Amino acid sequence: MDITAKPGEPIMLVGASARDLIHRGLGFHSELASTTDIDIAIAVPDRFAYQSVITNLEPEGDTRIRFRIDKWSVDLIPFGGIENPSGTAVPHPDGHTVDVFAFQEVFDGAELYRLPEGIEVRVPTAAGYAALKIKAWVDKGALGWTKHARDLSYVCMWYQNSPGLNDSLYDYEKDADLFELANFDQDLASTYLLGRHIRATIGDDLAAQLGTLWNPDSRKLMASSERNDRFLASAKARDYSTRLQYFDAIHATLSAVQSQGHND
Repeated sequence: MDITAKPGEPIMLVGASARDLIHRGLGFHSELASTTDIDIAIAVPDRFAYQSVITNLEPEGDTRIRFRIDKWSVDLIPFGGIENPSGTAVPHPDGHTVDVFAFQEVFDGAELYRLPEGIEVRVPTAAGYAALKIKAWVDKGALGWTKHARDLSYVCMWYQNSPGLNDSLYDYEKDADLFELANFDQDLASTYLLGRHIRATIGDDLAAQLGTLWNPDSRKLMASSERNDRFLASAKARDYSTRLQYFDAIHATLSAVQSQGHND
């Protein structure tokens, strides 16, 4: 299966495969929760273009966007011009819809990763990945899809332990104000920074929408989700109260208009 992404090509790896690439790209080598699925977002102008992509593929399951490709279960998620309204794709003639909230914005900020095989794939930034995970939790968390809560905790750990993500906290012209907001707790400041980066990635309007959807009850449920995970077992986000504090911090800066003293 060829998922090579050359500059300008409209495909992006999302889901657990993207998560694992971000994890390794930031220097972590611990094993994360495994998956056998591959999720690929593909920008198409309309449903006719999407139908031409999938016409010879073998459908799998009942999602209408999952196919069997080279022995892999692959979700081909359409976004872009096919969205009507924005954030909702309509890939089939019968009006079946697929939620693609912020996919275009996350794609616009995505990065190219080189795989060991030498091919390159486009992958969301850590903040872009977090935005998609929060929306997925809002949609599916109450149905028991705890993986989205677990994955957001991974992103918290990345921000708390990766200088490449949190070094702007030490720059007074950038994000040092978040240290004061966090009462000089670096781990908490890093999660505030994640929320700020999510807002910068998806824009003020979508950030406001996401902040409204990710309400206090949703965050409490997310924090209470079980985490039987070896990577998170040693993480600071392993207990409910700490996870909720981190999720509330993300929400605070995700939802807040940037302070006047902060410069990009």
